[in-house]
Amino acid sequence: MALVTGAGRGIGREIALRLAREGYAVGLIARTRSQLEESADLIRRAGGRALVAPTDVAVAAQVEAAVASVESELGPIGVLVNNAGAYLRKSFLEISVEEFDFQLKVNTYGPFLCTQAVVRRMLARPEGQQGGCVIFLLGSESRGGPALYSAYNASKNAQRALAESLAHELMHRGVHAAALDVDGAVDSPRVREAAPEAGPDAFVSPAAITDEIVHLIRQPRNAWSFALDLRSATQWRPRVAARRPAPPAPKS
Repeated sequence: MALVTGAGRGIGREIALRLAREGYAVGLIARTRSQLEESADLIRRAGGRALVAPTDVAVAAQVEAAVASVESELGPIGVLVNNAGAYLRKSFLEISVEEFDFQLKVNTYGPFLCTQAVVRRMLARPEGQQGGCVIFLLGSESRGGPALYSAYNASKNAQRALAESLAHELMHRGVHAAALDVDGAVDSPRVREAAPEAGPDAFVSPAAITDEIVHLIRQPRNAWSFALDLRSATQWRPRVAARRPAPPAPKS
């Protein structure tokens, strides 16, 4: 079975629906029960199995209780997708300590707590049943480090470092840890409304993201990927300075 954090809406919901179509029973974690129930209803109407577990991923006791509940109802977790995240675009000098702390709690402590709770159970299983796949979904601004994302970048780059370290620490014990870096805007009505002049190829499609997640899960142990990037070839928000016209030739 699979556990998806941030599964109440957006790409988290898309991931949960795709894993259900692949035959996984899916545990759904997020803070808002009503959104989780909508995701679960979509899965069940398509013939899948889902369990709702409203959880603040930054609270250790809630994470532990949610993971225990999901395994009790649906069986051992074989896949964890760390998708839940917080987002902040704000001038560095205006960021409060509370705002910076919240980014770290959701984007760094959340994946840490969820992964620790799940991996501890993966490794406690009988010989031959140990292991699984843990995927960390990273966001676009953490790749290029643009202005106004210092708090978000700090928390997401810490998550990237966590994923890289776990990949090396756990691979010999049968746990495949991988970071999937979506370097660009994910296609959605809200994003298209914000960039009405952009064409369809300017956004990373949710289907492409879920395809890559399934690909990572299915990789054989002799060919694991630890880090993958996805980006549009025509990013609507480029990570490099826009091309400027050439300066005028000096007068003779």
